[in-house]
Amino acid sequence: MRFSLKNIAIRCFQIITVVIISIYFINMYKSVSALSISFSSHNIWSILLSVGLLSTGFFLLPAPTFFLLQSVGKKISFVGSMKIFFFSEVGKYLPGKVWVTVGRIMMYSKMGVDRERGIFILILELSVMIFTAIIYPGRIILHYITLKPAILTIFLSAIPVLLFLIIWKYHISVEKIKKYTIQFTIPAVTIFISFTFFWFILGCAFQYLIYYFTQIDIGSFHAMQIFSASWVVGFLAFFMPVGLGVREAFMTELLIPVIGNQDALLIAVIARIWWTFIEAIFIVFSSGKMFSEFLKTNSLPEPEVIH
Repeated sequence: MRFSLKNIAIRCFQIITVVIISIYFINMYKSVSALSISFSSHNIWSILLSVGLLSTGFFLLPAPTFFLLQSVGKKISFVGSMKIFFFSEVGKYLPGKVWVTVGRIMMYSKMGVDRERGIFILILELSVMIFTAIIYPGRIILHYITLKPAILTIFLSAIPVLLFLIIWKYHISVEKIKKYTIQFTIPAVTIFISFTFFWFILGCAFQYLIYYFTQIDIGSFHAMQIFSASWVVGFLAFFMPVGLGVREAFMTELLIPVIGNQDALLIAVIARIWWTFIEAIFIVFSSGKMFSEFLKTNSLPEPEVIH
């Protein structure tokens, strides 16, 4: 292998990624060790149902990527879209929230999607995902952030600033934004339905997770509101990989009035493990081969396109 500056830089990036992800899991283990978690065979159906529903949600999560790539004329299987989605999702475990975007756009480029369209469909996908996560717990979020001015500031400024920086960086004109908005109206409706269904499934899964550990049924809609609101706040915490700590703190505050202090903290930590464990399984089984190629060749693997 040629030891060029580029190869050295990529190797360093890979090492840093592994170190950060390792630290993430070590900290998670410490958090769990500090809590007294007990498992029992009583109501085992609820934890099995929770894991099953979460797995179903993760299986459907790449559907918007699949629909959007189809809308720009790229013939790709659903499994192929899963590989692209979960391969790029590893980037969120790094600080900055930009690595998922960078990885996805580079993968789109390898498929022959021009850069501007790739950026637009990615912005569209993220915007709809955030919008569908906000609309249901809107009252909860507004009530909380009015009590926390710092969170309100982050909430109101983070997304517009991020979109502006992307548009400015890649010189996307207003005319092209209008053109793409009209072109992707139908795909936008399709992915809106997909993400709405995704949050509903997650709400049901979170409801059964809470029920298993606390024997309290908070209802699927309330569970969906709490989980999606916590996800949004964690997503907007750009300074923390995967919103670690921020999501849990927000979720704990929302759960305290419903299940009490101790159980709220317990569920917030367990929910992080629950989410990460299932996501890791999907990443390994859908994109493990792509990661192996990336580590061997120091270059992004070719996405599987149907010819």
